[in-house]
Amino acid sequence: MLRIRILSALLGIPLIVFILYSRGLYLYLFTAAVSLMGLFEYYRAMSNIGMNTNKTVGYISVILYYVMFLLPITFDRPGFLIVLSVIALLTWEIIRLKHSITEISINILGITYIPFLISHLLFIENMKYGNIILWLPFLTAWFTDTFAYFVGIYFGRKKLCPSISPKKTVEGAFGGIAGSIIFSIITGIILNNYGIEIRLIHFVITGFLCGIASEIGDLVASYIKRFTRIKDFGNLIPGHGGILDRFDSILFTVPVIYYYFILIGDLI
Repeated sequence: MLRIRILSALLGIPLIVFILYSRGLYLYLFTAAVSLMGLFEYYRAMSNIGMNTNKTVGYISVILYYVMFLLPITFDRPGFLIVLSVIALLTWEIIRLKHSITEISINILGITYIPFLISHLLFIENMKYGNIILWLPFLTAWFTDTFAYFVGIYFGRKKLCPSISPKKTVEGAFGGIAGSIIFSIITGIILNNYGIEIRLIHFVITGFLCGIASEIGDLVASYIKRFTRIKDFGNLIPGHGGILDRFDSILFTVPVIYYYFILIGDLI
């Protein structure tokens, strides 16, 4: 299994590197594709426990949301997605009376959890130093996962959340956070040597925050899988499962990076 995971990573990482380096249309299409494919996996997982969510309204809401990025508008696009999905789902329910309020809520959660969170990549791209900052959500998540995995194997003793993810350990969690911080510091040193004026302390803080966010994102995905009684969200990526299995941590690190750099503003 480890060999398959490594092989898939070796094939997938160059594609991600190309997308993050090229940005623009490639990043836009990548973000939209992850949103729709991830939402599809989410709906399929929920159907496994008999939750009949209104998939059509969900997909249309997400497609319209991404169309908004192509238009010269200035209003709050994330707010548009939430407002549109809530009003559309509730209105459709009044007309059809087909789904329960629980199923509607689960649908809104899916739209917020996947398309809303991952779309922050497009906001990061337009920030100051966005071409550099854009790499942080991915790399911190990957380093957190890698360090947590190996520290957990060799030093893990105390279970972190046995009812959700039995293999995860407290030692592995701390190792993952440490790995994220170490990577961020190294990145900051390299970038500052090339004239990118972002103070090193911000890389320390983002490494710490993303390490925590990455592990929470992983646990959230594990919780959903246990709740829906599935092992993986899909089999699209050999050794990794589906889109949500691979990007569960990144869904959480992306908005953390965006809002952190928005909050500190000119302090960088």
